[in-house]
Amino acid sequence: MRWNCGVATLAWVFGAAAAVLTPMRQHMFGDVAAAEMHALDMPNAWNAEALFPANIHRAATQALESWITAQDAFSRKHILNNFASSSDGNGDARAGAICASPSRKHPDYYYAWTRDSALVVLEVIAWLDNNKLDYMLKDELKQRLDDYVEFTRHLQGLKNLKYGLGEAKFHMDGTAFRAPWCNAQTDGPALRARAILAYTQHVIKQANGDTTRAHELFALVRTDLDYVTKVWMHLGNCDIWEESRGMHFYTLLAQKTALEEGARMAHTLDVDNSVAHVYERAAQEIAHKLPEFWDVDHGYIVATLNKTGGIQTKNSNLDAQVLLAALHHGTPKLLTSRAVAATVNRLVHVFDRLYVVNHVQRTKIDGQWVDVAAAVGRYPEDVYDGDGSRGGNPWSLLTSSVAEYHYRLAVHMGNGPLAQYLVQVGDTYMARVARHTDADHTMREQWDKSSGYGRGAVHLTWSYAAHTSASRWRNLAIASLD
Repeated sequence: MRWNCGVATLAWVFGAAAAVLTPMRQHMFGDVAAAEMHALDMPNAWNAEALFPANIHRAATQALESWITAQDAFSRKHILNNFASSSDGNGDARAGAICASPSRKHPDYYYAWTRDSALVVLEVIAWLDNNKLDYMLKDELKQRLDDYVEFTRHLQGLKNLKYGLGEAKFHMDGTAFRAPWCNAQTDGPALRARAILAYTQHVIKQANGDTTRAHELFALVRTDLDYVTKVWMHLGNCDIWEESRGMHFYTLLAQKTALEEGARMAHTLDVDNSVAHVYERAAQEIAHKLPEFWDVDHGYIVATLNKTGGIQTKNSNLDAQVLLAALHHGTPKLLTSRAVAATVNRLVHVFDRLYVVNHVQRTKIDGQWVDVAAAVGRYPEDVYDGDGSRGGNPWSLLTSSVAEYHYRLAVHMGNGPLAQYLVQVGDTYMARVARHTDADHTMREQWDKSSGYGRGAVHLTWSYAAHTSASRWRNLAIASLD
């Protein structure tokens, strides 16, 4: 059995074994009203060389650094290629629409998913904080964000939608998707509210005290958040993989975070206090549900409770969407919790043994050997192969997300040998992504679990966004080591 590049080590060091976590449900969120899991005690006095095996190779090489830089540029380019703009000839796409992928057959992903689009917009907004970004590119990004706002206004105004704001996806021209689908997906409006709230924050910083535009944006936010307050407790909504019905950890955490951010913005803009009060109260009610997702018997956070439909074979309830929830919506206290560490540990442990590609532990990048960690998929029982149901595979965006998890732990650790080690572990997951990404940097949704070649939707926007997000956090982690 190989030493599995860090997460097992983290689980051991941070006391994430099931025996330690048995009483975790009582205090895993700390203040339940804040819905934050018990934070790890991570003293900088630890001697990393004593704690970790000496045979862990250093993943970071100049070749890996160069690959990450090149992949960053390629990923940003293709994110913008998939983001229709009023300044471009968009063909059949309405300005502001973001396609999940340009692939129109085998599989057909040429739609604007509310969730995927909002996650991409949150990543694009993060680019605006880069002081090295060219001013012309910043202007282009702002135009696209304004287009996204107008696309949102259009979607919110559509009539006769069976699931209202909970509709999962739309045609790229902004018309409703009427075919059968797994609806409602109520994480979408929450994520869209968060995306526009993040843009509102940027607008406020640039407005020199004029809040007119901020109030216009907040009106769109209120439409989505008012909807969330009415539906968050409903059973039978679909999860982010569009396969299970019930109450989902990812969805609830997205909704809670959006409501909290919306309440803060209501206070900032001096909106009627009753608005903030309604959002705060709903967020607190959601907070009281979240501890129920800790499974004492299994020792990890489960993805779904109160299942009412969907696939029946997902018996483990172990799912990478829990990690995504912590990355996308969690506070630092949640992200650095023992419960999340235990869940990630279990995920990596399972997938390391499930996929043939994980038998390979090193790869060559531009002639240099680099260690690689495990490729990670959605959940152990997955059968979706990117264009059918012949067996699940590792996903590019999920493996990038495990890299990001380690980089973000390193940022929260600050300078020190353990933080350095976490960056090195993150790099082994980056190297795994590099191994299976096309030579020209094209990313797909999945990698074949046996051959390692790309499968599923090509130029998946979320895959590119997951990479650039992980890379941003890597830069922050390395900066914190200086």
